[in-house]
Amino acid sequence: MRTIQLFLADLKELLSNREFASLRKALRQISPMDLVEGWEEFSTDEQTVLFKLVPRQRALQLFEELEPEHQEELLGALRKEEIEELVEDLDPAETSRILRELPVPLVRQLESMLRKKGDVGEEVERYLKYPEDSVGALMRTNFFSLNPSWTCRQALDMIQRGVRLRLIEMMYLDTLFVLDGDERLAGIVYLKELVVAPPEMKASELMNPDPVELKPEMDQEEAAQMFSHYKFGSMPVVDLRRRLLGVVLDTDIIEVVEEEAEEDLAKFAGTAAEDFEEPTAFASAWHRMPWMAVAGLGQIIVAAVIWGFEGSLSKLVALMTFIPLIAALGGNVGSQSAIIMVHAISSGELEEDEALPSVMRDLKVGLMLGSVFSLIMVGVSYLFYGGRFGLLFSIVTGLGILISMSVAATLGAFVPIFFDRVGIDPATATGPLVTTLTDIIGTAAYLGIASWVLL
Repeated sequence: MRTIQLFLADLKELLSNREFASLRKALRQISPMDLVEGWEEFSTDEQTVLFKLVPRQRALQLFEELEPEHQEELLGALRKEEIEELVEDLDPAETSRILRELPVPLVRQLESMLRKKGDVGEEVERYLKYPEDSVGALMRTNFFSLNPSWTCRQALDMIQRGVRLRLIEMMYLDTLFVLDGDERLAGIVYLKELVVAPPEMKASELMNPDPVELKPEMDQEEAAQMFSHYKFGSMPVVDLRRRLLGVVLDTDIIEVVEEEAEEDLAKFAGTAAEDFEEPTAFASAWHRMPWMAVAGLGQIIVAAVIWGFEGSLSKLVALMTFIPLIAALGGNVGSQSAIIMVHAISSGELEEDEALPSVMRDLKVGLMLGSVFSLIMVGVSYLFYGGRFGLLFSIVTGLGILISMSVAATLGAFVPIFFDRVGIDPATATGPLVTTLTDIIGTAAYLGIASWVLL
């Protein structure tokens, strides 16, 4: 159960009754991440009210974590003055990441506002020049730097005076960066060490003078490997002259690793990384279509080769030429559904009450894909055998594909859920069972219909 579900009914009631004082108080108890998780439960007007009532530092974090389409909706609902205040408080590097995801017209509007902000706008433009998959596009700039001559007492005093409390959650303070007179990185000091160090000890004495550094042009995957090796919570980003440009956090790298893993998994499955989150069966079917077409084309070639040697063989053998194709298409769609469902279960995305709707959704996907490929195969089989066996033969072939793909998609969604419920690891056991059941049911249904109608 998602945490936001505990608050959802109360928030809805307070919004409905326009009890804004109570709503503001309630929002102080809710994490921005929980609000992000339940953001779609609210209407656009409700989202705008919630955003305005969330404490300022949490509102910034909330905005950064929202999906690009929700950020766009929110910016469209805010007044120009509110948008300017929001952009001014955001980390310039984070602003550049947001701009990469927004539609061009809205980006131009925000860039126009940023140009009026002088240095802030220039910083954002500088970060936008880094490639999207580089460390430079990932780094943050809201960090705190120390003078090497400061004592620990002076450093703590400067932190207290220099960091605005309302933006404390946007400022990275776990690691402090010691810079020399040329803004070059001299070393790092951990805040927990600074707090307990002797008050008169200088930062230059306390610092680690040889921190592991990243370059802004470095690929994010390479940076992820460095984080995995060194187990650091953050790493500084410096240019060739060792001038400090920003900092990358392990939480940002974890997001990169997760996104890469989802993309690799999706490529293996022949679908899209966001497929489980798609709101409609049509969108999911559209994502899966290309690889299914490739699989189908390969099996058409196999059928054509067999047809070339068929000569005077019987109608039964002609039917058999399409069994590899039916098995392959069913196996592919079943594997796609299974991989997506296993990922949803392992990542915690699948809620208990979403099991049946998810299975029914994949049944619809199977019917859509099956309908498309069955029509194609009716034409192909009629081209091969229509002159001798007629249209009915081709229709039977199409029905076999429709049944096989529909059953496979349903089994691919159902079997992982079943194994998870009975305590068996779905990732280990799902693949072989789905493939086997799909082959058995698909082939049996195909030949059963054929024997009833044709033989």
